[in-house]
Amino acid sequence: MLVVGLPFKEAVGTSLPTVVLISTVGVVSTLAVDTSNVTWTVAAVLTAGAFTGSWIGGRVLARVPDRPLRIGFAALLVLVGWRLVAAPEAGAHGVLAIGLAPTAAQAVILGIGFVAGVTSVLFGIGGGVVIVPALLIVFPEAPFRMIAATSLATVIPTSLLSLVPHARLGTINRGLVMRLAPVGVVSAIGGAYAVNFVPALPCRIVFAAFVAFVVIQLLLDHRAATVRKLEDDTTSDLAVVAELQALPVGALCQVHRLQMAPIS
Repeated sequence: MLVVGLPFKEAVGTSLPTVVLISTVGVVSTLAVDTSNVTWTVAAVLTAGAFTGSWIGGRVLARVPDRPLRIGFAALLVLVGWRLVAAPEAGAHGVLAIGLAPTAAQAVILGIGFVAGVTSVLFGIGGGVVIVPALLIVFPEAPFRMIAATSLATVIPTSLLSLVPHARLGTINRGLVMRLAPVGVVSAIGGAYAVNFVPALPCRIVFAAFVAFVVIQLLLDHRAATVRKLEDDTTSDLAVVAELQALPVGALCQVHRLQMAPIS
């Protein structure tokens, strides 16, 4: 939605309900393919950290203007794109798992969840854009499909909690959410099945290219200062077109919750 000129906070607030829906459908679909795709212990630790991060992010949101948020988001995306391409290739037969006893790995995962919670509120990315590359580094041998699915399961509660401050600020465009939801559902189902068969490297390369596109849009910022809130169907239709253009990438690699949030 930044592409069609929504103010940053409204773009973030409107993206989160769509992220919740896409993530829910994606988790159900990926579990239908293979119930071992989601590592629930890792998801639980990530969620615990994300809840704290979301609370702090909500307190910061009302005090930070749009421009610093856009620049911060662009910087985060550059780092994420580099990490996704540079991280070691995920294994095909590794395991994504932690024990129940407190360990250093659990502390690291808790920290990842915390950062994901903060960025979810401030940037509307559902946390996935932080979780996936971070888990690829912490668990380099884990299959990409397990990392993607576990991240997706964490995104649901994180995004739900992140909705609260945006609902209070009135930065959710409900009409646009209804328009974007059907496209997101189709992408979620397609991506959930594709992630089990498409190699991880093409997914990383495609996502890196997408990141470059979004960063350029953020830094140009040639419309955000002048475009008003959506008041007619024409601008909403443009947003739907942008979502449709992102659909093939989302269906290919099951990183739709990472890719669509900046646009939707």
